[in-house]
Amino acid sequence: MISYRIRIAKSVQGVAALTATLLAGSALAQSVPPESTTSSAAGGPLSSQTPPGVRPPKSQALPAEALPGGRSGPQGVPQAIRWTENWSAAPAADAPILEKIRHIPIGSADTYLSLGGEARVYYTDWNHSALGLRTGDNNDPVQLRLRLLADLHVGQYVRAFVELGDNREFGEQTATAPNRGKLDIQQAFVDITLPLGDAGKITVRPGRFEMPLGNGKLVGVREGLNQRFTYQGVRGTYILPGTVSVDVFALRPVNIKPGTLDDGPNHTIAFTGVYVSAPNRVAGFGTDVYWYEMNRDRGVLREGTGKDDRNSWGARIWRRTSSWDLDVEGTYQSGTFTTEDIRAWAVLFEGGYTFAEAPMTPRLGLRGNVFSGDGDLTDGKAGTFVAAAPRLPLISEAAFFNLSNLMDLYPSVTVKPRKDVTIMVGPDFLWRNSRADGVYIGPAGSSFAPYASSRVIGTDLNLEASWQATKRVQFRLFETYFSASDSFAAHGGQNGNYLGVLSDLRF
Repeated sequence: MISYRIRIAKSVQGVAALTATLLAGSALAQSVPPESTTSSAAGGPLSSQTPPGVRPPKSQALPAEALPGGRSGPQGVPQAIRWTENWSAAPAADAPILEKIRHIPIGSADTYLSLGGEARVYYTDWNHSALGLRTGDNNDPVQLRLRLLADLHVGQYVRAFVELGDNREFGEQTATAPNRGKLDIQQAFVDITLPLGDAGKITVRPGRFEMPLGNGKLVGVREGLNQRFTYQGVRGTYILPGTVSVDVFALRPVNIKPGTLDDGPNHTIAFTGVYVSAPNRVAGFGTDVYWYEMNRDRGVLREGTGKDDRNSWGARIWRRTSSWDLDVEGTYQSGTFTTEDIRAWAVLFEGGYTFAEAPMTPRLGLRGNVFSGDGDLTDGKAGTFVAAAPRLPLISEAAFFNLSNLMDLYPSVTVKPRKDVTIMVGPDFLWRNSRADGVYIGPAGSSFAPYASSRVIGTDLNLEASWQATKRVQFRLFETYFSASDSFAAHGGQNGNYLGVLSDLRF
């Protein structure tokens, strides 16, 4: 245990040394927190709600804009989803170079080029990352993510966006494919926007791009690894500001390869769907409805391995005020897995109350999720829920568990000792939904064999802390200790631990 902590300390020192150079010359403004209802508020992110620095486009009481996925970020603030940034205002004559390259005028006032990038270092240390499902599951790599982007705006109606990336992993015991990929095109797309009616606009986006949907829980971005979920194909978005947005897409996930300029679409998976969002439509609540289909040539569940054609039909309501927030989502899945009919479902709940006037503005939060499992592996029906592109840190940043056949209840306390620092702690209690189905582990979703004893899996003890040091630089700390239940341990499960230390510069 002592040597384990010494190894952690040395790695953290290395991360700190590397990130010290990232702080030079950074501005002092803060990023926009997702819990804020104004576009000018300052502070760090609410970790349980969204990736760092991102305002959820469909979780704010603000009008939608003609941008796929919803509204853009506030003027002049780097965002985690880089194509949501707004650099339309010309910088001051005496602005630093990192501001000037974000808006380089070309001819007319509304035609400009924006240059930017990212340098991220993320040290991660897993002890039993597979919780006993396989041997040799300790891993302590350092991830290095580098990005350069160019964003060209030609008037109001034409945009071209390119993001190059290099992804490395150092000191790993087990290689992680999304962490390893030399120079490649991370995103490259064109937006063509046309007026439609008095106020509406439609944008067509062909190319390669990131595409979180809704709250990003079931179709997320995979921020914990170097390379996010990206897709190649076409997306069309109609937006009537303040009233409705409609997304239609036909895509294939990008197949990540370790070489240079060798990534391409994965032709074994097709992803199509429609996502509709309307802010403040029902008693002040926002409402989303959606359908999407993920067809995979090869799916793996306890029932077997084979073709998985899965439809997800869902609805969501959400609202935030200065005091309370609520987000409830339900999804039903149909289709076929091998020769079996799919009958699966999920219910996701997250809510909280923030004491806005109290010292450190504490938030008491509660999250609860139920993802169906298969109650009978021999009845010819596939009842295990499979998310299309899950945000596994929905459970914890450790990502010990896949969402299939999982139930959890997570009370939490979030405090802000400073406006730029956020700390969240809480226990996450975990169960299997069905005794007849297994415990699904990690991104691959491999599972322990079902067992008939208690459904209790164990408890995650979570700590998350973030410091938005400047509007460009962020530091984050994650610690999760998983304590296995007696029944899980009796069938091969083990305790696990995860430590993560992250520094991120976006410019």
